[in-house]
Amino acid sequence: MFKKRFLYEQEEDVELNDFQKILALNKKRISRFDVEFYNSKGEDFSDTIEVTQDGLMFTFDGLKDFLQFFFPNEYEENSDGEYDAINYETMYDGRWDWYNDFYDRTQDDWSEGYMVGSMTSVSLQKLKEILNYVAPQIGKHIEEKGGVYSISGGESETAITDFLGTLGFEDEITDAYLDAQVAAVSDSAPEYIQKEYCNCLTDIGIENYSSRHCFWKYEMDWGSAILLFARFGTENDKLLDLLFEAIKTSGVKHLPEYYEIQHYCYDGDAFNRVYVRELDKIFDKLEDRLESGEFQNEDYIELINKVSNIGGVGSWIISKNKKFRIKIDNIDAETLKVEFSIIQNRAGSIKKGRSTIDDIINLLNNESLFGPEEFREHYLKFLQKSIL
Repeated sequence: MFKKRFLYEQEEDVELNDFQKILALNKKRISRFDVEFYNSKGEDFSDTIEVTQDGLMFTFDGLKDFLQFFFPNEYEENSDGEYDAINYETMYDGRWDWYNDFYDRTQDDWSEGYMVGSMTSVSLQKLKEILNYVAPQIGKHIEEKGGVYSISGGESETAITDFLGTLGFEDEITDAYLDAQVAAVSDSAPEYIQKEYCNCLTDIGIENYSSRHCFWKYEMDWGSAILLFARFGTENDKLLDLLFEAIKTSGVKHLPEYYEIQHYCYDGDAFNRVYVRELDKIFDKLEDRLESGEFQNEDYIELINKVSNIGGVGSWIISKNKKFRIKIDNIDAETLKVEFSIIQNRAGSIKKGRSTIDDIINLLNNESLFGPEEFREHYLKFLQKSIL
C-alpha cells in the first residue's frame, strides 16, 4: 500500500510534455487550469489561445486578426500583407467604398462604349423601339436574331453612345451602370472572402465555433491535437510548433491582391438585375419626351444626328489638322444652335462659343485645306462670330 502511494505521488511530480498533457486532458485526468502550452520560442499566445477542458479555443477581433495569427508570414505587421488583410476585412465587413473603385473608370467606360455594350437584350429591345422612331439610322445598330437583341460591334456601340450622350443621358446611364457594378460585388465579395477563409483549416482540425459568424472563435479538440503529433512530428515536439507547421503545409489558397477581388467575385446576374431596372427608368423618360412631341421638329432631329455623328455632347473632338479641339456642351432646341468649348492644342485657354453645327463641322473638317495664314484668319473669324 505504501509503495503504490509513493509511486502515484512521484508520477504526479513528473514534468509532462505537451503530448502527455493532451492525453491527460483528453481523459479528464488533469485540469485545464494546471496546463500551459508554449512554442519553442517561449510564446504562449495567451491573448488568442485559451486552454479549455475539451481543447484549444482561438478568439479573434475579426478577419485581419484571424489572418495575422494563422498566417503570420503572409500577413505580418507593417507589410504589404497587413495592408491587404486590412482591405479584406473592410470588404468583408461591408465598409469598402466600391463606388469610388468603379467611379474612377466610368468616364472611360462611357467613351469607349462599354456601358452601351453591357446592356442586356431586354434593355436593347426597348432602346431600339425608341431609336427606330427618333433616329432609325442609329436604331439599325441594334440587331435582333431569334428574339435576342444585340449590338453589332464597337462602331455601333460608339454611335449609340454618342447619340444617347447628345440627348443628355450620359450622367443618368453612368449612374445606372455604377449602381449595377457596385451591386455585382457588394454582396459577392464578402461571400467570396468567407468561402476562401472561414473553414480553410478544418483539414487540420481547426473548426469554426460559431454557426453564424466567421473569424471570431475557432476550436481544436484534443483528438485533433493528438493527430498533429502523428502527422507532423513526434511525442517530444511542442504542440504550438506543430500547429503552425501544419498550417504552413495545409495548402490554403490565399486571396488575390485586394484590388483584384472585384474580378474574382463579380456577379453578372446581380449587375444585370440592377442595370435593367435603372435603364428602364431612363428609357421611360425618353419615351415621355417622345410623347411630349419634342422630337417632332425635323430640324432638331437633324441637329441631334449631326452632333451625334461627330462625337456627341461632352466629348472633345480633334480637328482634322489637329490644331484645335472642340467640345459640344449643349444643344438649344429652340434656336437650333449649339454651345461649345474650343481650345488650340499647342497653347491658349478654353474659349466658349455658340454657333450652328454646320459651321463647327466645316471648321473641324475643312481647315486642312487652308495654309497657315488662311487657317489663322478663318479660325479667328469663326471665334469672333461665335464666341459668347
